Amino acid sequence: MTQSSPTSSVLDSQQLERIEAVHRGFLFQHLYAVACLFLASGAGATDIIVERDEDVEIVLPGRRLYVQVKTRREPLVYSDIEGAVLRFDALRKEHDSGARKGGASFFIATNAELSPSLSKRLAEKTWPSDVAVQWPGGPAVTEAALPGQWRNLGEAFAACCDLARTLPFALLAPETLVWKLAGRVMSASAGIEPHTDHTFKVAVLSEAFEQLVIQLQDFPAPPVRYRPQDHEPELVSDQRIRLIVGFSGAGKTSWVSQSALHTSDALAYFNVSEVPSTALVSSVARELAARLFGKAGVQLGEILLPGITGPQILFAIGRRLAADHVRATVVIDNAHRISDTDIRALIEPSPHLHFILLAQPGPAIAALEATLGISAEPLRGWTNETVAAEGAALGCHGDYAAYDKIIKLTGGLPLYAQNALQIAAVGYEGGVARFCRELEQQTHTVSTAQELILARIFDAYGEGDKRAVGALSLVDIPISQAEAVAVLSSSCHLDDRGVAALFRKLRLAGILQVFGVDRFKVHDAMRLLGRAHLESLGSDALLVVQRAIKDILLTQLPKHRSPERVSLLLRMFVAINEVKPLVQMATDEIFHELGYMTEITAFLERFAASEEVSAEDRFWALDGLVFAQFKKGDRELLNDRLTLMERLVADHDLGASERLAVSMKRMNFLAQQGDVAGAQAAMDTVMAALPDRPEYLRIARYNYARALFSLGAYRLCLEITGQLISEYYTLLGLTPAQVIGNNPDKIFPLLKQSEDLTDDLKHLADTLDLQAMATNRLGSPSRLERIHAMKFYSMAHALDSYVRVGQDLVDEFVERADYIGALDVFERNLLPTILRMKMASHIIPVRSQYAVVLAYSGRFEAAEAEMARLAPYESGLTEEGRTEMQRQRRHIARMRLEAPPPQWQIPHPRKKYPVNAACFCGSGKKYKKCHGRRT
Repeated sequence: MTQSSPTSSVLDSQQLERIEAVHRGFLFQHLYAVACLFLASGAGATDIIVERDEDVEIVLPGRRLYVQVKTRREPLVYSDIEGAVLRFDALRKEHDSGARKGGASFFIATNAELSPSLSKRLAEKTWPSDVAVQWPGGPAVTEAALPGQWRNLGEAFAACCDLARTLPFALLAPETLVWKLAGRVMSASAGIEPHTDHTFKVAVLSEAFEQLVIQLQDFPAPPVRYRPQDHEPELVSDQRIRLIVGFSGAGKTSWVSQSALHTSDALAYFNVSEVPSTALVSSVARELAARLFGKAGVQLGEILLPGITGPQILFAIGRRLAADHVRATVVIDNAHRISDTDIRALIEPSPHLHFILLAQPGPAIAALEATLGISAEPLRGWTNETVAAEGAALGCHGDYAAYDKIIKLTGGLPLYAQNALQIAAVGYEGGVARFCRELEQQTHTVSTAQELILARIFDAYGEGDKRAVGALSLVDIPISQAEAVAVLSSSCHLDDRGVAALFRKLRLAGILQVFGVDRFKVHDAMRLLGRAHLESLGSDALLVVQRAIKDILLTQLPKHRSPERVSLLLRMFVAINEVKPLVQMATDEIFHELGYMTEITAFLERFAASEEVSAEDRFWALDGLVFAQFKKGDRELLNDRLTLMERLVADHDLGASERLAVSMKRMNFLAQQGDVAGAQAAMDTVMAALPDRPEYLRIARYNYARALFSLGAYRLCLEITGQLISEYYTLLGLTPAQVIGNNPDKIFPLLKQSEDLTDDLKHLADTLDLQAMATNRLGSPSRLERIHAMKFYSMAHALDSYVRVGQDLVDEFVERADYIGALDVFERNLLPTILRMKMASHIIPVRSQYAVVLAYSGRFEAAEAEMARLAPYESGLTEEGRTEMQRQRRHIARMRLEAPPPQWQIPHPRKKYPVNAACFCGSGKKYKKCHGRRT
């Protein structure tokens, strides 16, 4: 059966034609009204009225236009308009009588030609002068509020679209806008809300046009308690285009909104997340014009000229600002959601404007960098100090190391760090360390904002990519691409090309960070998710990765012994339960100096207590624990462990090395207790077990001198240390004169190289330190011993002792009121070292001591500010640490009331110390080249 066409089913085709003609007439009339809406503002109209007294009424200042719209297929005759002319007469009388304000003009607009009889009537003198007929081919329309003449609906629609294109900042396509307005006119003609009076107010037409000129985007409100990020960039700079990149939660919007409060430059904010790319330029131009000129006494019409395009407006704005010597910065938020082509179209026409683009990592960033010729700037996140301050405000407690762990787990991103602290405060009674421990072990029960937000990014990757990210997430230090290949080849079966492709993908997404030229690391904020995914694959998959990481670190250990790499290696040894290397490291003095013992203490304690472990391994595990315990001073625990070591030696007939090690430690322990007889007996045991080798004899003599110091025999101690210092200098191929006035980098090339060089440097520094302490106990200054000890500790990388001796040196300077010298030690040596090496256990003691010395120097505001910055850590310290902090705080307060001893005065070089004389400090230098420089 053949389907009939739509027209074949019409019962009365003539009726259909009449219906179509009626609707064509109404549509033509509605389009005419739409055109009047477009022209209204430019003509100065205040209101457009439809289908009330006439088809269209236009209210102008002092007069009103009445328009009758007629559509015909045949030429227009007088009978077609006779009713309108009669109504015009009635309306004219209303205006003449004053019932209606102002003058009146009347128009008949038609699409048809005029019949000869109508044309003749229009030419007669009796035709009203205030009634005009407009038709295609007739006289040009001179009334600004009225459109031209159209022959049909196609011309009418095209003309309306052309008028729509002249609107600045219209967000809709012209065709869409015209049809929308035609519907609005039809609704108004029916008296439907919001046009029950059939009237369009010209003042608010921008809403109908979707120009949104009056809808300004203000800067988002900054957080109630804003905390700056590390080395936070300035909002306003000379760089014209900047790209600030960070994950959601990195604090980009908070940074820009807070910074906007503190700049006097012209600023505008625009969030492009919901703006169509085709409307970006015009939308930003509208915002900028309204923001910069809408409240400055400048008519927007001077900027938004009719028919002007978005790029032209931006150029006009920039040129006007430049002429007024005003710098304007435009902040574009969520710039990653707009193509680089659209961003470029926004920036290129406005060379006088500055732009800040806020974006999240992803492929769009690389395109923006390449297109605009710029480099992305990251926000560095919160510092340890800032995280601690936030934690204290939330009721948390933790030491420097605990808050540092928060930074490593969250990347320091403000939202994630704050959320983690909130969870610790509520669910862990404020215990930051316990929360971090559970977060690392994936035993926490409350999901963090970090996991919820970044999961959207992480879950978008395939299983292979997620497995690779998980493997790399176990590595919290930058590694080379070759090392990454070694890890991923065994765990994810990726070769060089596969790893390179993965790295390119991860770098574009911001998941992989680049350090230097060729070192990489998974972003700290993403490592939490990566590690959780790897662990979800099972213990075998995890073990494969841990062993691969251990192997590459061991292979590179001779060339790369940074503290971070060694720390990671230790954690891998613990994870895969490799005992021997851990025990060997625990007996190395330098291992303790670098602060690694905290990484493996719990593991060694379990190992030393196990009956399944050999006696020799248990002994050396205990030896490492005892060595560390001597610094902490827990005498009861120290005695218990020494007793266990002695029992292991006796019960299992261990060798000479074990007997010597425990005897020397027992001797020092007894000496610290003041047990002269016991210490002497232990020394006899040491001498009996001592191998006939010079290095063993030097170590034994040092320990004996140390025991004498503990017993108060300072002069005997000095006799031994003096001899040992001379021997070590000879062993190293140095003289004291070569050390005076030279830094370690100048001294090291002079050393006699040997396998035991590091140990010899450390032992010389230990001996110099012991001599300085004994000299002080006898009431004399140490002169250069501590300064030289710091140099040798530095060359041996014995950082723990380096810092401790530096603090002792500061105390000595303070005792003789040389506060400048004390501050110099802090600012040149101690503070840079502890911050560069991230020596968490030293940061609070060193900085609090620094605050005290600032107070001695009369810099009370700086001292109190430093103590205020340390206050958030106080609740996380031990009782002894809190007591010391409180004592220092009281000491600073007391010095404000009672002035400290006056600063040590340097003698005048030309009076008591001639320039060619040796300096009084004992350095051996000429005074002019030593302390004379301070004058």
